[in-house]
Amino acid sequence: MFSKHEDMKTSLVGGSQSPLWIYFSLLICVSHGSVSSGTHEIQYMVRPGPNNKPQFQQTTLFNGQVIFTCSSPALLDQPRQQWVTHTFTQEQLQQRHKQCRGQYEQHLSWYAKINETTSGTLDVLQRRRGCIKNSSGVSAFDEWGVNGEDFLTFDPQTVKWTALSDRAIALAVEWNNLDIRNYVYRNFGQSVCPETYHTLRMSRAAWINNTGQTDMELHIFVKPILENAFSCIQCHVTGSDLSGVRIQLTKDGVPLDSGVKLIGLLPNGDGTNQMRVWVEAIVDSTSEYRCEVHSGSVNESVLLDHPIYDENIQPIYILPGVLLLVIIVVVVIYTIHKRRRGFKGPSSFEENDGLTHIRTYTSKEWDCSKETSS
Repeated sequence: MFSKHEDMKTSLVGGSQSPLWIYFSLLICVSHGSVSSGTHEIQYMVRPGPNNKPQFQQTTLFNGQVIFTCSSPALLDQPRQQWVTHTFTQEQLQQRHKQCRGQYEQHLSWYAKINETTSGTLDVLQRRRGCIKNSSGVSAFDEWGVNGEDFLTFDPQTVKWTALSDRAIALAVEWNNLDIRNYVYRNFGQSVCPETYHTLRMSRAAWINNTGQTDMELHIFVKPILENAFSCIQCHVTGSDLSGVRIQLTKDGVPLDSGVKLIGLLPNGDGTNQMRVWVEAIVDSTSEYRCEVHSGSVNESVLLDHPIYDENIQPIYILPGVLLLVIIVVVVIYTIHKRRRGFKGPSSFEENDGLTHIRTYTSKEWDCSKETSS
């Protein structure tokens, strides 16, 4: 859970006939709990600084991305994302500065308390609290670590502290009697945090809608299938919010809607999600292939360059020809040598009905036939 001096900026449809559009609606997102879930988290760290003066750092994350950082001595909660800078007013930012200074004073007092409880062995104090929203509801957490090890945790639902270390037992008993503070913590986890997450989500969506900007990335790939004349065409889309997104592959502006398969939605582990759509088709080098993505605020497409040529697979076609040429030369030389010397030794090649066996190699990477749809 905790590691010593941890960087607090880190967190914790197949078928032969598919619809023309593959819709990623909010309803579908709810059915994929891992994707529809969202997080709001605040991380704190207190550690020794120059002249034995503790240093404080507060990091706020939204869906795994750092959106604010505040540290001593300035104690100014600074925006770290463009959309945050443009959606928070100066009054709201001033309020965040004030809140950071309050957290600084509280955590320094808790640092002194825990240092006393642990007999002066405290080096680094870490804390992370927040909430996770998904289709099942809201779950809140408040976890504390000492010197990179789990120390104690607070459950907002039961309003109870639990010691995760023998050295934290006495402190957990003491803090379980602080009813007012504990109910404040419960209110943060069950009310303040989810409401803040909702506000951040709506603010970001409004900024994207008004500016047309998004962190969505599109990529299109093609890989020949060695067993036949078909190729696997795949569109790969990533972004922090893919709800309501529609994606399609087109050939000269005409959708490829037969045999289209969907993979995802899947979380990337960094606050973004991914989805992939692929289809097997005979690729025409004279045609234009595109991956198109549309939603209420996004209309983007990416063009496939050099649909047939793939430098990763080109050697696979060359290798058998080179091997065949080398083997023919060796066989000819061997035959001439044997006839001249009259030597009948064991053959260097396996023979079956007079045909020399040649081992060929095929690429196994990114095999369309091994892709699974969900």
